[in-house]
Amino acid sequence: MKKICQLYVPAFYRSYGKDAVKEATRLLSSLKKAGFSGIYLISLWEDGGYDNGFDVVRYSINPNFGTDGQFEELILKAHELDLSVGVDVVPNHVSDKNILAQNCLNGVSGYEDCLYVVSENDAMRLTESGVPSFFGKLAYSDFGDKYVRSTFSDYHQLNLNWQSQKVQEYFKEVFQNLKSVGIDFVRVDCGMMLLEDVSKANPDNPMACMNPVESINAIRKVADGMPMFFEWFDPTSTSLFDDMPECYALDCSYVMTGRQNLEWNHKKLIPLVGGHDQITLADRGIDVKGALEKMEKSEYGFLDIQTLIGWKTEPGILPDDEKYDAALDNPNQRYRARRPIEPVLEKFLQN
Repeated sequence: MKKICQLYVPAFYRSYGKDAVKEATRLLSSLKKAGFSGIYLISLWEDGGYDNGFDVVRYSINPNFGTDGQFEELILKAHELDLSVGVDVVPNHVSDKNILAQNCLNGVSGYEDCLYVVSENDAMRLTESGVPSFFGKLAYSDFGDKYVRSTFSDYHQLNLNWQSQKVQEYFKEVFQNLKSVGIDFVRVDCGMMLLEDVSKANPDNPMACMNPVESINAIRKVADGMPMFFEWFDPTSTSLFDDMPECYALDCSYVMTGRQNLEWNHKKLIPLVGGHDQITLADRGIDVKGALEKMEKSEYGFLDIQTLIGWKTEPGILPDDEKYDAALDNPNQRYRARRPIEPVLEKFLQN
């Protein structure tokens, strides 16, 4: 079983500031000794500051966390230890500061179709029909003369139209660049949500208008064989991965339901233990023991140190006040709102 350790980079920033990636590199030897076969860096990219690192401005290392050279050094060190390296790709949406969004909003020729732009009347009608939004945000955000589809963070991150040639070209270049620096795999955030049919919207089913098969094939087209792990919510369709040797589904059901569905059984459904923003087990309601048992039977398993150590040690290692000491929606304070990695590392290294 290939065990992948999730490293939430903003937690390293909380402890080490701009040495975040450098300190993550220092940890690699210990991860290898602990039996991990790979690492997965989450929320690494330069972002707009409004959605845990997923409102990507550009796919280059966030200067708050380190330099390109330090990132390349981490990859080199990991490969020397025979650890694979993965990162996030967020193809469903980008920051409103991303070049695709900016060019579309500003009417640059050739970029008009990069976003889903509708009239005010259509935005109201579609919202009332049940076109989904998450985290209490808006389904369509008001930009004055246009309304733009925004599933996850009103105004600050906008849905991309994967029928746009410019969007496809952009992500083809992203994957080429990731391969060139030695990235071995990616976790595709919201990968089953790239293409949607809003005419199928159902207020009682937020996934009704999503088209997982076409969405996955759209990104496979530009990924050029890069192994991909898709954030996955639908247990009825995991068989579609049977004929995709480079694609896997991550058991992320708790994102939608608040709990993991450990009864899902499929060779391509990979257990995931932990939350990307390091929320404690009590907050998530995750059955860690059951997930770890299932993980031992899988080809891969994804878990994060903070969740694993929090499960193995006494309560209190991750104090609740660390999570809420800054405004998560304030881009100048958000990284300081994350729990520090340092006490977890101490426990991990002791074990």
